[in-house]
Amino acid sequence: MPGAPLSLPERDEIARALIENPTVAWAVIGRIVERHPTTIACEVLGHGGRDRYRPATAHRCAERARSRCRHCVLETPGPLRERVTAELRLGRSPYAIHADLSVEAAEAVCVETIYASVCAGVLDVSARDCLRMRRPRRRGRQARHPNRRPVLANISQRSPAVGDRSELGHWEADQIIGKANRSAMLCLTELVTRYSILVTMPEGYSAEAMVAGLVDGLDRVPAHLLRSITFDQGSEWADWAIIANNYKIKVWFCDPHSPWQRGQIENLNRQWRWWFPRGTDLAGITPAAADHAATIINGQHRRLLDHHSPAALYAVATVQ
Repeated sequence: MPGAPLSLPERDEIARALIENPTVAWAVIGRIVERHPTTIACEVLGHGGRDRYRPATAHRCAERARSRCRHCVLETPGPLRERVTAELRLGRSPYAIHADLSVEAAEAVCVETIYASVCAGVLDVSARDCLRMRRPRRRGRQARHPNRRPVLANISQRSPAVGDRSELGHWEADQIIGKANRSAMLCLTELVTRYSILVTMPEGYSAEAMVAGLVDGLDRVPAHLLRSITFDQGSEWADWAIIANNYKIKVWFCDPHSPWQRGQIENLNRQWRWWFPRGTDLAGITPAAADHAATIINGQHRRLLDHHSPAALYAVATVQ
């Protein structure tokens, strides 16, 4: 079920973005107009492409197309409808039915048409009886692919001093998740000293809980060691502006689906998992137990630190 159609102001924004940068990514335009990148790509490529896209013309074409009366091919009783219904009852997927019809050069029907007909009640079979997900209703495309995030400060914009670890006070943050996704622990690590802080979050990792955990962790850090913090693009960091404003700290975000760009915290998470294996109910972990694990990890001498421990280097940094 599609979302609301693009409006003329949204099409004007798309055209303006293409004029400013003809090679701009669909995802960038999508963040500007708060639409999924696929919606932007279909809109532009379906109305002349990047070089010939005109918002007014595209809007008129879309209005005319939307006004045309369309009937689903499976609404009409006949052999095609009977065959599709029968194969759905046998447990065959909509894509398999579509593929067979295409190979046999029979009357064509696309996969989306079969899904839409089942969910609309056009066929004599319910979604619960034949579809794998067994949902009685379909979610809209915009609901399945939400794109309501603001444009975030990208990790590529960080100062070179962060990447080459020549300046103290730059942190990475992540969380490890407990049993059934009901509890979590917040992990913070400083990039130069490799010092780590572990905060228990028994109530889970919602945006509100994450702010409370960050406050707990960052309050342990001297002000001169709070320069920046880097997150991935998880929804749990949605209230990052509260932290940025309260602590006067710069906030950076990895690219979508690229948490590996915070390599230090990802590697550290594997160490935490030795102490708190997957499937552990982290709600039962006390702050004392979390601090004990952090003390052991911070106290270990490391070759990359010239055989110093993170705790020793951090202790020196705190008094500078």
